[in-house]
Formats: sequence, structure tokens, C-alpha cells
Amino acid sequence: MSIGTQRKRHPRLLQLIRVGGGGETIETLAASLGVSPKTVRRDIRGLRQLGIPIQEHVCQNGRKTYRMSDDAIGQVRFTYDEAYSLLLCRPGFNGPSTNDFAGTLIGDASQSAFEKIRRALGETHEGSFQRIRPWLHRSSGHGDYRDQADVIDAITLGIEESNATSIAYRSARSTEPVTYDIHPYGLAEHNGALYVVGHSCHHNEIRTWKIDRMESAEVTELPFDRPADFSLSKHFEGAFAVITGNDPVTVRIRFRGSAARYAAERKINATQTETPGPGGSLDVSVRLTSTIEIKSYLLSFGASAEVIEPESLREEVTQELQQAITRYASAQASPSDQAGSATQRTTRKR
Repeated sequence: MSIGTQRKRHPRLLQLIRVGGGGETIETLAASLGVSPKTVRRDIRGLRQLGIPIQEHVCQNGRKTYRMSDDAIGQVRFTYDEAYSLLLCRPGFNGPSTNDFAGTLIGDASQSAFEKIRRALGETHEGSFQRIRPWLHRSSGHGDYRDQADVIDAITLGIEESNATSIAYRSARSTEPVTYDIHPYGLAEHNGALYVVGHSCHHNEIRTWKIDRMESAEVTELPFDRPADFSLSKHFEGAFAVITGNDPVTVRIRFRGSAARYAAERKINATQTETPGPGGSLDVSVRLTSTIEIKSYLLSFGASAEVIEPESLREEVTQELQQAITRYASAQASPSDQAGSATQRTTRKR
């Protein structure tokens, strides 16, 4: 059976090398994993780059075998406060629901590793962890990918092998999923949600897809060439969060009251600059390639945030606020209208 993704393959590869005791070759490892020798060589090279000491031994017949250094893991040492802090910050500290990858191989492996750290500190300290637990809280705004492990596997395999991947995707505006091929370039995380960045064969442009909205994903046998000049960090330079565009624009917002202090405390983009505004306000400027996401951010401040430029974004926010006022006014008028109708009906009966 083929172990197709790094997420599944690397732990198994390390286990095979460790248990093999120096007798494993590229060929035997490839056979055990159900992948090509080329894939195994690339995996070993990648693991070494991460600092994992996989040792290579050349036998008399020229055959190369691999083993793990016996004390490789033992060389990692934590001070007590480092280990203690890791446990307090670990995923799932406030419960399983706060672990974004609970139920997946990544989540299970991290929980196992943190459990080993906990045991190393000693059972006598368990009481102090229980005492501190109510003092800490982690926001529950995160995705749950336990039911989408197959989708994530397919996407990561498509990225690793540079193969087109067929997805069934339901966008925020559609009622039914649409199936088409994409060339996945990489994964991004924002507020606990996973996104895929790549080229859409259907739209003929680079797009971002939210994993939560993928109903299925399947790697095809069609290879693609990843652009040599593409990088995720460069791609997201002009994004407020994960949505990018093609036309950079300067967005200037005036924050008033407590919102001004909040805006000064938290940068929303690497290009952010701040200048004092009239009456104690704060003018914040950012350079973005899309204003879709920042519009929702601005609306969350209500009257405390005003768009100064561009005019197009100012008009969009104005329309949103006017529609909200109309909707609220309509809802408030409904009870009185209903009461008036009831009075009229009673009068006609008399």
C-alpha cells in the first residue's frame, strides 16, 4: 500500500530506519512505503535539512544503508521552565476541541510528544497543571479537520508531487459544489483555518481556496510546472489576510476613540503606517491588492472607523451601513405595524 503524503510517510520512514538498525536501503524503504526510490531520497534529504540525523553508510559492495543515531533524540534537552511552558501552550490545553488537527496524524503525534514531556516533568507536577488550567483560555475560532483528512492528504500530495488535483469546491456564494482541476502550490493558515494557494485551471489564474469548503480532492496523474518565481510570502504581501488581487491600492482609515488605541496596538499589514489625525484620532494607511477582507474588518468598528481612501471602498462601506440601517429600521417598525393592523381588524368587527 502506498503511503502518499509526507504527513503520513515521514513518521513511518523514520520508524523503518530506526527499527532497521542500519540495514535499510533506499530500495527496501521504497518497497515498504510503496513509493519510488526517488521519493525516498527526496524525503531523506528533506529530513536531514530539518536537522534529523539520518546516517548513511556505504558498504563494501557500494550499497548505501541508513540508520538513526542512537542518541539523536536524547541530545534534545529542555530546561524545566521551557518544558513547562511548552505544555501550557500545547494544542488542546483547554480541551480536545482547541486542537485544530485533533483526530489527524499531526494532532495525534503532537499529543503524544507533549505527553512524553509531561511524564518527563514527573507526576508530582500534574496538580499544578490542573490548578493553572482555569487561568488560561485559547480562542475556539479554529477549523476542525478530522473529517477532511483525505482532502488534506490529497492536497499535500499534489503539492509534493506537482500533480494536478481535482477538487469539488463550494464557494461562499454557491449552493452546489463545482469540480475542476487546480495546481496546488502551497498551504496557508489564518485564524485556525487552512487554505490552498495555486493555479486554477478553470479560471486560468492564481487563487486561494479554503479547505473547509472542499468536499473532495483527488490527485491526478497530470504533472504541472510550479513557477520558479512563486513564493507564498511574496504572494501574500498585499493581502489583508488571505485574499489577494492584481491592483495595489492605498487604504487609509481614520480610527476614533478606543478604536484608535486598538489600531495602534495591532498591525494589520506589514506596510502599515500611522499618523495622528484630528481630535485624537489615528490615521492608518496600508498598501493592499484586495479590499474584500478589510471591508468586513472596518465594519466591525461601526462608527469608530472611517474610510478616507480609496473612494470606491468608502462607497462600499457606506452602502453596507445604509443597508444595515434600513434593515434594522424595518425590523423595529414591524411590531408597531402588526399592532396597528390588529387594531384596524378589531375596529372593523365592531
